[in-house]
Amino acid sequence: MKTFTLLLFSCVVLLFNAPLAQASTRQKKKVPEVEKLDNAPNLYKSNNMFFSGQPNLETFEWLKQQGVDLVINLRTEGENEDFAEEAFNEEVLVAKLKMKYVSLPIAGYDGYTPENLKKFAEALDNAKYKKVLIHCGSAGRVTYFMMAYLVEYKDYKLADAIAFGEQIKFSFPLEYLLKEEVDWQLK
Repeated sequence: MKTFTLLLFSCVVLLFNAPLAQASTRQKKKVPEVEKLDNAPNLYKSNNMFFSGQPNLETFEWLKQQGVDLVINLRTEGENEDFAEEAFNEEVLVAKLKMKYVSLPIAGYDGYTPENLKKFAEALDNAKYKKVLIHCGSAGRVTYFMMAYLVEYKDYKLADAIAFGEQIKFSFPLEYLLKEEVDWQLK
């Protein structure tokens, strides 16, 4: 009876500690450096990825010259239609520049779902593309999706993904108020 009780207790302890063990397997990775580019407002580069707010015509042409062959647009259909009325149809322009176009409309908090993150990851991880532009209206949605992508699909610690996001468009004022760094962890 003692052996059975000890075995049962051990199983319960292992069961409840499994999520903790899984979370602790994430190893600290080097946070990718992000470079702020002067070619357009809210334009950033990290390795083979560019991040931005809504690019203008000149920025798209410049990005094509840089070798970008995939554009992931996180703006909503309404945002895209409004922009097309006042400037140009992005999907048509991207096709004319011979780049692949992926529209993943993210509207408000309802768009921040694991399903949309999975679609984002699938578009981003397509190996046949060399350089990628990911954009929304101001680079905010881009930053959140990239941070979640790094954690969920690239096995980064949350704190490292946040450090990446802070180089683009993410800030969390709690750290400024406390005058010290917050230790971010997933539960």
